[in-house]
Amino acid sequence: MTRRGILAWTAAASLLFLSACASTPSTAIPADPARAWQQRVSALLAIDSWEVKAKLAVKTHKRGGQANMLWRLDHEDHSINLYGPLGGGRVILTRNAEGATLKDNRKRTFHAPTPEELLYRVAGWQVPFTSMRYWVLGVPEPGMQYEESLDRWGRLQTLTQAGWKIEFIEYRDFDGRELPRKFFMTALPGTIQLVDDKFGDSDEVKVKVIIKRWRL
Repeated sequence: MTRRGILAWTAAASLLFLSACASTPSTAIPADPARAWQQRVSALLAIDSWEVKAKLAVKTHKRGGQANMLWRLDHEDHSINLYGPLGGGRVILTRNAEGATLKDNRKRTFHAPTPEELLYRVAGWQVPFTSMRYWVLGVPEPGMQYEESLDRWGRLQTLTQAGWKIEFIEYRDFDGRELPRKFFMTALPGTIQLVDDKFGDSDEVKVKVIIKRWRL
């Protein structure tokens, strides 16, 4: 990456990585945040179709990149469009019961069991899309162990699951539902297993997501 590119990344990433206090909902603080959390999980897990428009940034100890993301979920069918340097142009990731497919900006097609494996293979970036399908809603992935901390309103404040620590920085009302607007993910030591060393990265990976729009 050129010095100009590094400076451009640093300036953009500084804005994207900036922490802020979680937003305060208009509802009163519940008497039992744990109960409010359980009700929240049940309601959010029932949502199986949505569209998210967001800014995505990934940083390792040597490199950084970002992209605009448009992610559509229809039950178990995923379509993830990445626009920008993170995907090397436009990258389309799809996933269904048969596996994942990636089409790059040179019209090449690749296949693998998961979208995260494909994106790493083609572009060298680690993004945990499989679990993030749930984290983006502000809930843990079902059937997997996790540790969480809640805020006073019974919302996720931090979540540790599948080798990642997720910090929920801000929530916002989207289409009548309070959903994450900004969250940061950090791979815990030993989580990232590199396919090979061509990218020269360690296991230090941070992923930042700022959601611009939800459609439910």
